[in-house]
Amino acid sequence: MTSTLPGSVGAVVVLILMLAGLAGWRRAEPEDLAGWRAERMAAFHAWQTDSPPREIWDHPDVPILVTIPAGTYLQGSPSTERERFPDEPEQRPAAIPQPIAVGRYPVTRGEYARFIEDSGYRPRTVCRGYAGETELLPRWHFSWRRPGFGQTNDDPAVCVSWYDASAYVDWLSRRTGEHYRLLTETEWEYAARAGSRTARWWGDDPAKGCDAANGADLTAKDRFTDWEVANCRDGALFTSPVGSYHANAFGLYDMLGNVWQWVEDCAEDSQAEDKSGGRCSRRMMRGGAWHSNPRYVRSAVRRADAAESGYAAYGLRVARDP
Repeated sequence: MTSTLPGSVGAVVVLILMLAGLAGWRRAEPEDLAGWRAERMAAFHAWQTDSPPREIWDHPDVPILVTIPAGTYLQGSPSTERERFPDEPEQRPAAIPQPIAVGRYPVTRGEYARFIEDSGYRPRTVCRGYAGETELLPRWHFSWRRPGFGQTNDDPAVCVSWYDASAYVDWLSRRTGEHYRLLTETEWEYAARAGSRTARWWGDDPAKGCDAANGADLTAKDRFTDWEVANCRDGALFTSPVGSYHANAFGLYDMLGNVWQWVEDCAEDSQAEDKSGGRCSRRMMRGGAWHSNPRYVRSAVRRADAAESGYAAYGLRVARDP
């Protein structure tokens, strides 16, 4: 059927339809978590009867934590680290004075969906990702529910901003009565290194980490042909279910790769506004992600972004004092 609407009127109609579609995409949609919650409850009861000594699991809806010991380490990268960026800070001694309980995995999509369902929280995050091309772009229909690729409830939550991450740990605290929070950068790097002094917890060679971290490798290059990748193949194009790769010496999975993990720290270029009582507009994250070229999948790498920003590779990991 041929439209008889004048051009200007037709354009308005199209715009109205697009906005209506946008509202539909943004509207909170119920997640069917019945199966997920039943599996979690069964796993929680089994864990209660046979829990590893260093693990903490406060509630079936919340992440499992691993207690890591107090200790000291050298934070940052040495000048001799081959892939080091020129602006990376020099190494300095750092101390973790008390044990910390750290999420065994990044927060999963199922865990994040349960937070949304129970709290009624509605993210306002504009998510960037890939929709067929190799260029990173914001899409109005991208969200943690639809990041531009398929996920299971065991994949890490993505399209999470720092504000979303902060709301999530606040909900965990209300849900459990314990004080949940994000890690600091110093805590995160200590947990990621797990006693190692190499560029990555498994060593210096990124190609030897295809069973240790989900970063950009030859699997990614099949689609993203202009990417710089590790010379190995793990079969994962986007995110992978948490725990699919080896744990580090602290028993933590996906500390490197899979998703960038927001931490508490204010970025250096926002510290002045933070100290003056203003809102810290840029926050730090660590770890690299499924899209990251090997140089970014290192223990010392730091990334800053706007606190309201989302991306199909931005997630989080939680902590609490044991």
